[in-house]
Amino acid sequence: MMFRGLCKVVAVAFVTNQVLTTIFTYAAQQLDSALPHDTIWLFSCVTSGLVTLWLQADARRAFGFAREKGFVKKSGEKSGDAAQHVQIAEDCPKRWLVILHIELNPAAMQA
Repeated sequence: MMFRGLCKVVAVAFVTNQVLTTIFTYAAQQLDSALPHDTIWLFSCVTSGLVTLWLQADARRAFGFAREKGFVKKSGEKSGDAAQHVQIAEDCPKRWLVILHIELNPAAMQA
């Protein structure tokens, strides 16, 4: 489950990074045609890291909001039942971010 969440984060970060780096490269080369490749590489690395951190933080905030407002509930809470299932309301705002947070942090439902 964590692997699936990690793959989603990497995919979103990769696509966003490619788009932003392409735009940056085009704009920067319009200003300076002799732009060093190190500058583009540095921009790409920083963008990738920031997008990854932003996505995880946004998922954490969405999960906190969903729990606070009652969009996320646990089921199967019998004594000694290790197989708890998570129910996320269909009308939950930013539902995919809540799912992403649960995939990245399976222990979040234990709290």
